[in-house]
Amino acid sequence: MTGLEIMAYQLDRRSRAERLAHLDAPELRRRGVEAARDLDPENLWALVEAYLVLRGGSGGRISDHTLRAYKFGLLLLLEWARPAGMSFLSPRPNQGSAYIRWLESRPLNPATVKNRLTAARTVFAALRWTGATDAAPFADVRSAPDPVPVHQKRSPYPEADLQVLLAAADMQTQVVILLGAHLGLRVSEMVALRRSEVFLNERQPRLVVERGKGGKRREVSISRSAQAALERWMNATPQLTEYVLSWRSTRNVDRQLEALCERTGIRYDHRHVHGLRHSAGTRVYKATGDLLEVRDHLGHADISTSERYVHHARADKPAVNRDW
Repeated sequence: MTGLEIMAYQLDRRSRAERLAHLDAPELRRRGVEAARDLDPENLWALVEAYLVLRGGSGGRISDHTLRAYKFGLLLLLEWARPAGMSFLSPRPNQGSAYIRWLESRPLNPATVKNRLTAARTVFAALRWTGATDAAPFADVRSAPDPVPVHQKRSPYPEADLQVLLAAADMQTQVVILLGAHLGLRVSEMVALRRSEVFLNERQPRLVVERGKGGKRREVSISRSAQAALERWMNATPQLTEYVLSWRSTRNVDRQLEALCERTGIRYDHRHVHGLRHSAGTRVYKATGDLLEVRDHLGHADISTSERYVHHARADKPAVNRDW
């Protein structure tokens, strides 16, 4: 999808939301009541999408990835609600808790359960916005805490592993490795990176992530080795006039790195492409000891997210009580 196509799609999304917003209150309420009464996925989604665009924190710039997560959350809620006899207009007490316990019984990790809970809350927020109901069955519901510490969920690639991967990688995969392991880009940011956002000939080469997580913009300095890899790849592929990478989905990037890890005997499990970003954060913290540097380099909204890299950086140190 080109930049113009993305802009047109976002405008269309906003226009759909505005059409609902401009309805008079009785008509908006009627649509909300009908969608909730019939558990109609299409019309419920139209209301949820409009609510997110009009009232959500990202507004009309909400990402497709985020919208897909909300839509899947709606469909999963409907899957449970029909056999459970849940009314979206007047849900019974404890049905919100029952839904979350059902989610927790499925093979979903705690973070996914929490995301599905957020989607369920948003469905009812959208219905309250229409005036269809005052129900908030998920307001006081909490999912079970995750017993696994966040820093143990995904580990960084050690420098020795990165060197093995770079030595065996083709030009494009070298770019992916360095965008992640040196610049700290997320896989979605790699795929979305345009050639016009890469500035290799400045005194301090940099690139611009126009729409990072949460729609935030950030600039990232480019390391010398990443600069060389980008120059080689971009000079070799002048036919790719818009995007840096030829792979147009995050899954394609995942597959390429997974295949490379398999060929070289490097562990991919519990690392994936995102583990490259963890390598960047860990290396920044080891070099500076400064969580603010980690936060700014990776574009974290909250410095508490950056704290996991302290654990990664300490992993090679002996236990403090080892020689007691």
